[in-house]
Amino acid sequence: MSKRYSPQEIKRANIVYHTRMADSYNKDQPYFSPENVKRVEAIIKNLAKTCGSSSLLDIGCGTGFIIDIAKRYFKRVAGVDITRAMIDKVDLSAGNINLIVADISAMPFEDESFDVCTAYGVLHHLPELGSTFREIFRCLKKGGVFYADQDQNYYCREKIYRLKKGKYSDVLQSEIDSVQGVFNELKEKYNLDAHTAKLAEFQNLVCRGIKEEALVSSLKKTGFNEVDFQYQWFLGQGFVLHNVSEKAARDVEAHLKKLLPLSRDLFKYFSFVAKK
Repeated sequence: MSKRYSPQEIKRANIVYHTRMADSYNKDQPYFSPENVKRVEAIIKNLAKTCGSSSLLDIGCGTGFIIDIAKRYFKRVAGVDITRAMIDKVDLSAGNINLIVADISAMPFEDESFDVCTAYGVLHHLPELGSTFREIFRCLKKGGVFYADQDQNYYCREKIYRLKKGKYSDVLQSEIDSVQGVFNELKEKYNLDAHTAKLAEFQNLVCRGIKEEALVSSLKKTGFNEVDFQYQWFLGQGFVLHNVSEKAARDVEAHLKKLLPLSRDLFKYFSFVAKK
């Protein structure tokens, strides 16, 4: 982590940032799209089947994207988030959900109390990953798994940041605008000062994304013995999905994955499943 910023400063920025986002979060975030909900539900359903369905812990639970899926497959679901305004939006009607406002690097749960832990779109907000990985490892049962998703791929972001002004296709220009313009968009859309916007997206706007090698190394150093790391959502996938077909988008994605690691710069996000 940069020595210029303390963990407490970054966490405070995240509380301000996500408090401003809370009312519109479910409408603004693209991962609430039907095709993505379907994708993630298949993953959660499989984890319940293969790892045990008694308990799931969702860290950085936000307004309940994962919880809304997990409550159908797990007997007990716990959600932890540092921002009260986000957690207040979670639908509690299912009755098997427990929510706690807490720092995810020091959670109030007993050792080995969950079958599965999830973190969806969370890691890029953290000041550093090691303390959170250690807490998750502590809370997981032996043989339990940690599933994380929708965090930005360093290698793709770094290539896009290096692109200078020029003539690009509409598809690539859209991706450039999305990455290079996110800082100003956050400031304007949520009325944030520049410092808060930068720190709230710390791994993206300060570190420019998360490197596969560093992440896998940190997980294994923590004690996870298996890490299945996946790249996903290639540049322009939304264009193919909505202007050609869902099948074409899947086919291109599958082809690019066969070309890994050569093609990893073309994927915007990553996910992984790590086993204790």
